[in-house]
Amino acid sequence: MFKFYLSGHDYEYEVRNALRVFDLNADYEISHGSFEGRGLSLVSCLDEGETIRAEARLYMDKDLLYESCFKADDIVLEKHGVKKLKKTLVIKTIHNVLKSYYKVEPDYGILTGVRVAKILIIARRQNKSREEINEILTNTYEVKEEKIKLLWDILKIEEKYIDDKTNKSNYNLYIGIPFCPSKCTYCSFTSFVNCPEKKINSYLDILVFEIEKTIALAIKRKLNLHTVYIGGGTPSLLNEDQIDRIFKAINKHYDLSEIREITFEAGRPDTLNKGKLVCLKNNLVNRISINPQTMNDYTLSAVGRKHLSSEIVDAYFLAREIGFKTINMDLILGLPGEDEEDVRKTIEIISGLSPENITVHTLAYKKLSELTKESSRLNKDYDLINKMHAVINEVCRDKGYKPYYMYRQKNIKGNSENIGYTKEGRECIYNMVMIEELETILGCGLGASSKIIIGENKHETIRNFKSLEEYGKRIDEIISKKQELLEMGG
Repeated sequence: MFKFYLSGHDYEYEVRNALRVFDLNADYEISHGSFEGRGLSLVSCLDEGETIRAEARLYMDKDLLYESCFKADDIVLEKHGVKKLKKTLVIKTIHNVLKSYYKVEPDYGILTGVRVAKILIIARRQNKSREEINEILTNTYEVKEEKIKLLWDILKIEEKYIDDKTNKSNYNLYIGIPFCPSKCTYCSFTSFVNCPEKKINSYLDILVFEIEKTIALAIKRKLNLHTVYIGGGTPSLLNEDQIDRIFKAINKHYDLSEIREITFEAGRPDTLNKGKLVCLKNNLVNRISINPQTMNDYTLSAVGRKHLSSEIVDAYFLAREIGFKTINMDLILGLPGEDEEDVRKTIEIISGLSPENITVHTLAYKKLSELTKESSRLNKDYDLINKMHAVINEVCRDKGYKPYYMYRQKNIKGNSENIGYTKEGRECIYNMVMIEELETILGCGLGASSKIIIGENKHETIRNFKSLEEYGKRIDEIISKKQELLEMGG
């Protein structure tokens, strides 16, 4: 049990996140009272005197184990502000005593946020040099050199899509299909298994209504449709008539051939056949995902995937035969029982197929997933995850793939990242503009999120209801909120 004593600040959220970087199992409590000197205790103090300074001291009973102190002069920030400065000082001191206690040096230092590359984008907008940005990442955030290089490699591709005027005039349409043939043990997305056709069709009635109303609002606001992304769940669970209904709703307002990128997650081979793939091709889908997660059959079965790795290969070649020229394949590092040699087998098979995109996720423990609920211990596996990423990086670079976007999640193994690799010039536009919050995203469907630009580097988020009943009953409320925020953005 950790007991945190906070003095001079109330940054409880930041304290919890700092502990999660190192340990997902530790019990803890937070106190604003006096240090009692019993058990494992971390005292965090913020002093706002002439010079703002923070200290952290870790004790076992009353014996001091580790201590750390930073002053305002020690910090280089990408943006100034006393509130951010104080939080950074507190987090750095706590991070450094925990780093000593756990004997771990996290690759991303004190950072716990999702969008690491966005630090570079913001700093660039403030006309900071590469050297200044590197100093911020190294000295303020304690990011390791190889990860800083990775961020610059990613920005080199992303910056082709960064143009404030164009970004502000674009929007991207996300459509969520919350149905799956089975529930993967690691998944916490809103999805329903074994739903009757009647229920799916009722959902599509509401979804199509929301799509048409949302597009009409975007057109009224004079936004240009940049990309469409149909995700889930497992969208390829839908039959051909149901898929056609979705595209018909879009086609009422747009010529599908003029939309730059249309992605459809055809993730599971057990939901695919020639008819569905032809249907997608006829609806001018120009990017699909066929997602193995792993090419080890034992692992597929253990995590609830009802297909074999050989079926993934068959589905891939069928999609090529039908004419799909951009295919993404996902895999997950850190699945139960796998080591770096299992990952090597998977990435060598996948890269040998030569898809245009390979998306590499690191397993994150989601609160509502079956895997998390059934795990007696949540392992960070720093060394193992580092070895797995090293294998991925080696094979992908040898095969001509480059990293083009990345993001991180809470409770992720190894305090690591999810990263997309692409062949030259074949990057997924939606992934980049969504992750870096460059453009408005209008989400339709159960549990979908919209992020609407309403000012300079400012977004407002709308999250659709996750209950089928609430989604149906309150769809007008969702559309009304979108209208309100789009008008603010105007």
